[in-house]
Amino acid sequence: MITVNEVYHILDRQYPYVLQEDYDNSGIMADCGREISRIVVSLDISNDVVAYAESIGAELIVSHHPIIFRPVRSIPFHTPLNRLMQAGISAISAHTNFDIAPGGVNDALAERLGLQNVTPVFQVSEKPVNGAMTKNYIGRTGYLPSGMTPAAFAAHVGMSLRGRSAMQFVDGGRPIHKVAVGGGACGEFIFECPENDIDAFVTGECKHHEMIFAKDNGITLVPAGHYATENVALEALAEPIRKACPDVEIFITRIDDPVSIID
Repeated sequence: MITVNEVYHILDRQYPYVLQEDYDNSGIMADCGREISRIVVSLDISNDVVAYAESIGAELIVSHHPIIFRPVRSIPFHTPLNRLMQAGISAISAHTNFDIAPGGVNDALAERLGLQNVTPVFQVSEKPVNGAMTKNYIGRTGYLPSGMTPAAFAAHVGMSLRGRSAMQFVDGGRPIHKVAVGGGACGEFIFECPENDIDAFVTGECKHHEMIFAKDNGITLVPAGHYATENVALEALAEPIRKACPDVEIFITRIDDPVSIID
């Protein structure tokens, strides 16, 4: 068995918390003081995830999205935070540090889409790491093994992330070779795509004016869903804990997607 603090330091070595953005609240959300023998890894800490953790006797949930993001003024009864506290389950999140760090969300997304020669793109900040300033890049860019039409690429994204080819997209009107990815809510980075010679951009969600910009600038834009573009990284979130703590049981759950898809 291990402690919550030990799990935090395992994650910190792989996805350093110093990299998190200033607005973020990654880290230990709740420490109930229990030794850890079972961990649930999830994208969010929803009521369903807490209920699942209770049902299998897990003492800790490790999530990508923080259950506490802004200061808490009250804890209503029917909330995941209250249920977490009542069950005595601890929580750790790895949010923007997991987006940014090598091997995290966006490297996992690039790998799932089969991109090659992957490099960082979209600088968001600079952070002091080991006495030196390190540039934080939120996205990744890489190349398809062979060119695709916009429609074929959108279908490829759909099959890769959701197992179905239907996918809403903005048709950039030209063949796609160089692709950028930014899992989750990264639509704002469409404005940096022209200067980086990017043919297509895959993100979780975007706004109407971002879609118009993509169309006007000949960039294929695929808003593939916040959950779908990030849950591909849950294995990467669990992996350092598996390696460091082989006796701890880890359960990856994908029951927290709030979106239903009609085929």
